[in-house]
Amino acid sequence: MKIDYIELHQYRNFADAHINLARNTLVIGGNDVGKTNMVHALRVLLDKSLSDADIEPSARDFHCSPNGLQADTFRIRIAFSEVTQDAVLSQLKGYVSATGHFFLEFRASRADLTYAICAGHDPAALEEISSRFYLKHLHLKYIHSQRDLLRYIRSEKRHLLRLAQESRTPEQANADANALQALGQLLDTVNTGVKNLHYVFAATEDLNDELKALAHHHAGYDVSLDTGAIDIQQFIEQLELGASTNGSRVMLGGDGRNNQILLALWKAKSVLEHDQDNEVVIYCVEEPEAHLHPHQQRKLAAYLISALPGQTIVTSHSPQIAASYRPDSVVRLLRDGGQSRAASQGCAACIESAWTGLGYRMSILPAEAFFASAVMLVEGPSEMLFYAALARTHGFDLDQRNVSLLSVDGVSFEVYKRVLNALEIPWAMRTDNDVSDISTGPRSSPVVLRQLAGMNRALTLAGQSTLPHRNPPYDRQTSLTDGTWQSVSQHVAPFGIFLSRIDLEHDIAAELSPLLAGFNGLALPEAIEYLQGKKATRMQEFVVHCGAKLLAPLNGDLLKPLHYCTSAAAQA
Repeated sequence: MKIDYIELHQYRNFADAHINLARNTLVIGGNDVGKTNMVHALRVLLDKSLSDADIEPSARDFHCSPNGLQADTFRIRIAFSEVTQDAVLSQLKGYVSATGHFFLEFRASRADLTYAICAGHDPAALEEISSRFYLKHLHLKYIHSQRDLLRYIRSEKRHLLRLAQESRTPEQANADANALQALGQLLDTVNTGVKNLHYVFAATEDLNDELKALAHHHAGYDVSLDTGAIDIQQFIEQLELGASTNGSRVMLGGDGRNNQILLALWKAKSVLEHDQDNEVVIYCVEEPEAHLHPHQQRKLAAYLISALPGQTIVTSHSPQIAASYRPDSVVRLLRDGGQSRAASQGCAACIESAWTGLGYRMSILPAEAFFASAVMLVEGPSEMLFYAALARTHGFDLDQRNVSLLSVDGVSFEVYKRVLNALEIPWAMRTDNDVSDISTGPRSSPVVLRQLAGMNRALTLAGQSTLPHRNPPYDRQTSLTDGTWQSVSQHVAPFGIFLSRIDLEHDIAAELSPLLAGFNGLALPEAIEYLQGKKATRMQEFVVHCGAKLLAPLNGDLLKPLHYCTSAAAQA
């Protein structure tokens, strides 16, 4: 059984949102976009740690539109599929369809702050139910992002001990009872021995005298220093987690280590509690990356995906966490017209289709791009180096504006475009005006034509008709003189697609000729050819050579992609 989607209508940030979820879902988005609110909506219906009083609606739960009007009602609907567990089917008899679908809905009214919970197999005909009786076999386990690590570890430790105690066989329970009796005698011996140590006795003697002087009722009362446990059972309950390194006892680690211990305890307890034959558990963790090194963040994400025996929902701001998820398992929440929603309605088939098209590039698509407000796509590392330097010298703080530079490792922009469009992340791109030979006609007598690869690449990405092949000796210079380049550039620029006149090196020569001429003692034509050689290495030499002088004309072509991205990011 799993959650297929959640619908939020007039609830907090969400005016009307449909959010698809996967078996293992990662929820990302900027601060205050609604990640915690989405999780809380799930908890209202599924978290049995919330009491009936906890789930009562408050005035702040009702969506407020940009014009200041507040909704009179809100609705939370959760859709389930693959409902096959016998215990769940028995508990929800009559509410589950023959195809294994089930719906839960929370309805609230602002007028009197009342609510109703409804259930059924048809979202158009749900029936009100009197209680959350389904929580016995269907519920959500949750770890909040704001964790008191040490307190939580102590709490989870007690739960883990209790569950382990309840899971013992009769033989193990008898053996433990005998062992506890012997340990109790040892504890009495230890307490007596500690109290009789000369310096321990002396430390408490004066205190006891003062207590007796203060009040008569202290006359038969003595305080002492010992293990702090009256009996062996209390001693067991006071056990604290310790650690060891190479056999030597050490204190528990810092917050990062404690966060891992907390999650390991939580997982161990959850697995012991989870009766997979008779209950369905949804696991939800907010920002598990807190205090962790990047490598440990990736390891933790893989652990949460593979180790928990049920559907998982994780919220995060970490690219390292995101790197462990396929994009079709990512829910990107965004703000749109004063309300929050999910890009492509959450974990969507269009994202999966786009992701499949990446092929080997799956391993090089930076997860950082998922968190960007806009992405600039370039062909390779030399363009990355140049545009990073150009942005700095012109005062474009790409990190502050949440803009990512991304190399497509060639000219396969289309697959990256599909992923970014599916996640509704604005993008711009820059590509060379490539013109090359192509053979057409029969093999016995082929005809060689000139294909306008760069311009057609740009037109295809803009969803426009491509240009036919041309007769030799048509080249890039010809496309400039006959007006073809100008026409194509004007058509694709509104889509964030920017076409070099020839290539980046020639564009640099056109707009930054005083900097390129004389670079490494070379005249302009030779300097262009030098840059085209070992592209990334020599581009690095060039940007270091230019330093703070790397300033392009403000209305020139080189800066247009940066202007487009920063403008799109500001509107995101």
